[in-house]
Amino acid sequence: MFTNFLSKTEKLFQVQYADYAKKHFLKNFEKKYPGVQWEVTDRSIQFELARLRMPNNDTQSSQQVDELKHKGNYWLIKYDFRVAKTKESTKSSGNRCVVSIDNSKDLIEILLIYGKDDLPKNQNETAYIFNTVKSQYGEIWKRF
Repeated sequence: MFTNFLSKTEKLFQVQYADYAKKHFLKNFEKKYPGVQWEVTDRSIQFELARLRMPNNDTQSSQQVDELKHKGNYWLIKYDFRVAKTKESTKSSGNRCVVSIDNSKDLIEILLIYGKDDLPKNQNETAYIFNTVKSQYGEIWKRF
C-alpha cells in the first residue's frame, strides 16, 4: 500500500524493463512459464503498472503494492503478481516486481522480477531488494 499516493491523472505511465532485470530475472520466468502463459502475465503486469495513477484504479491502496521508498517525484515499490493459468492468489504466489517510478517523466522501470523462492536464504526480502538496487541501480538509489 502506498503511504505517499501518486496524484490521479488520466496519463498512463510508460513501462519498461531495466536491462539488468531482463538479463538476470526475466529469462527465468520466460523459461518456467513458456509461450502464451508468460506473455499474458507480462502484458497484465505492464498494463496494471501503466494504469497505476488512473482515477478509477485503486491499486495504490491495495495489498498488491508496497511502497518501499519515496522522495519527491520518485517511488520504489514492490508489486505482487500471479502468473496466468495458475491457481495461486496474487499474494500467495510469491511473485514480485520491484519497480522504480519517476512521476515527472511518466516512467516506470521494472528493476527486479522474482519469486520468493529465488531469494537468498540468508537475507530478508527488503534487505535483498535494497542491496540489489544499491549495487545495480546506483543512480536510481541516489534519488532516495
